[in-house]
Amino acid sequence: MDSIGWFVALCLGAVVVGMYSSARFDEPSCDSQSEHFARYKPRFSTSPRHYWRAKWGYIGAITLVFLIFSLLPEIFTALVKAEQAKLEQTWGPLAAALALMSLENMPVLRDIERKIRGFLHSFARIPERVRRTVAQLKSCPFNFTPRAITSLTRKLGLQTGGNNQPPANLSTLLAEDDLLHSWYNVGALLCALSERNRDQTGIEPLFFESYKSELDSIADKHVALAELVRKHLAEQSTSDATEPSAPREIRDLRDRLYTFIACGVHSSVATDAQSLEIVKRLGFAIRPSNERKTSFIAQLGGLAFAALIVVSALTGYLTHIFREQFATQVDTAWIALFPMPTEPLGFYAWSWKTAMFYFAAIMGALAIRNSRVAKRKWFDITNLQREMPILRYITPTLVATAFGCLTLSTIALIDMPKVNLSFSEFGTAAGGALLLSLPWVPLATVVAFISMALSDSRLREDGFWRSAIRRAACGAAIMAVVGFFTSELSITTAIGAAKESLGEPPDQVIRLGFYLSLFIAAQIGLFVFVLCVIAQVAERHSTRARCFVGQCVEVTSRQGPEFRMYFDATGAASLFLCAEGPAPLQWRGRWQLFPEGTAVEWSIADENCKAGRFGLISWYGDSLIYEGYGEGFAGTADFLGQVHVRSTEGNMIRFHDPAFTDPARKEAIA
Repeated sequence: MDSIGWFVALCLGAVVVGMYSSARFDEPSCDSQSEHFARYKPRFSTSPRHYWRAKWGYIGAITLVFLIFSLLPEIFTALVKAEQAKLEQTWGPLAAALALMSLENMPVLRDIERKIRGFLHSFARIPERVRRTVAQLKSCPFNFTPRAITSLTRKLGLQTGGNNQPPANLSTLLAEDDLLHSWYNVGALLCALSERNRDQTGIEPLFFESYKSELDSIADKHVALAELVRKHLAEQSTSDATEPSAPREIRDLRDRLYTFIACGVHSSVATDAQSLEIVKRLGFAIRPSNERKTSFIAQLGGLAFAALIVVSALTGYLTHIFREQFATQVDTAWIALFPMPTEPLGFYAWSWKTAMFYFAAIMGALAIRNSRVAKRKWFDITNLQREMPILRYITPTLVATAFGCLTLSTIALIDMPKVNLSFSEFGTAAGGALLLSLPWVPLATVVAFISMALSDSRLREDGFWRSAIRRAACGAAIMAVVGFFTSELSITTAIGAAKESLGEPPDQVIRLGFYLSLFIAAQIGLFVFVLCVIAQVAERHSTRARCFVGQCVEVTSRQGPEFRMYFDATGAASLFLCAEGPAPLQWRGRWQLFPEGTAVEWSIADENCKAGRFGLISWYGDSLIYEGYGEGFAGTADFLGQVHVRSTEGNMIRFHDPAFTDPARKEAIA
């Protein structure tokens, strides 16, 4: 095989695959008929930093598949043999690149590629970032300037007061009439986004140039709806009702413009704080909540890093002692079969490689879980079910296993003897590293499952440390057992393969293999124990930040305060309308805390109550939003409001909902 020609073909194929995947990433990965973000490219749906991170990850993933096909010819040969194709070995990489792009037209491979792209879009918060900002804009008041109101009033053909002032009763109509408020809101925003004012918004000019036709279409539609608004105002003094299509058309136009603004804002800034400044500049009265505490996250990361340093130092020292006590008694020819470092620095490197392997598996599983949580497809929040979704663990576990296998293969490839390999020999070495990592794959599978189970488990404030240590010990014991059998299998296989060259192994070798398996199992258990404790501490802090037990929560809309809610530690919730004087108890309900937010089911009989039958409180950037739904948490919310925590009446007692475990209490609450 011509190594130079093969290398040129490999580079050319990698460039072709990279260019193809770069264009492919900019295609939307989700379809939505009720929302407007699908008409915008992913690059305009999130910050440039998140976009490029996800895009390079996607390009790297597709290129990695191409390299696997090219560096392991037997895999690619097996694939193309099924198609009865014959390739010349030198041009194999180019054929692999062309096949990779053409095979994506197959339904199965196309679905796999779309899931990979959808996962990385979710990692970059596409389109969740835009969806959440639109909900945030819909839930907050808007500050109209007198000039904008006067200009829009003239467009409606209404008479203004002296000195071009708007009519005296217009402010009342804007506060009470949703149709009129939406039309004026769209007009004021279009004025702020006009060519003479857009330089002051903070949105990048590139976005306006890319979607000029969309903004012009929104403006034309706004002018066309002016006649419906005039008709609506004329009917205010009569008993006639505005035709049903008019409010729907104006609300749809408002949501369309909000999506345009959200995409423009997020594609122009890097942080939520910067996007909040632009939104305020446009006229939205968004008030961030001061309840969110994020400083502890950095402290927790430092604590985890310090804990791993201490553990790696301990395991490195114990490895040195184990080698001195047991490995020195075995002949040098046999000692090379055991996966154990020989240099002092290697003892600590071995510990950090182990931690890296588990970290890759855990992060892969939790990344998939968090993407599902963001889409509200993890727990059954409509039925307030907090049980572990075991069947949904399959995909994250498989992804985590692949991440762990890839990490371990990379480590094994780096640790191979430093010799001058040709490109063809490098493919063989990569295949050998992959085979070496396969026996340890079950460890990645088990640790991924354990990490998700701990994240989904119910946590109590009382007795937290006792429960956390007990769960961490159980997880460490399971991993130690799996690690022992995995190590025993790997060592036994290596000894059996060496019999032909070294002869029958002596008893010291068999005994060393057993002791080494026990030692590796103990190290695995120690690492997993520390990681499990850290994971539970992180989940405890996250749960504390999202829990409203013993607090008064007020929900406001553009008309002002709407209602207040109280959450009892027993799982009961109470709703009061915001009214002057002592307000009587209006409705009762039950609540449950999820990673998605705090879900509430109300026993509401009054259709005029904006809280809806179901409610969800969740973080949207730096503010809390209440979403009210009539029939389950699906589709677009019927009501959106800003949430403000007014007072704290007691400390958090527990995080779980006893109403689900006590049928009598559950029936009484409902």
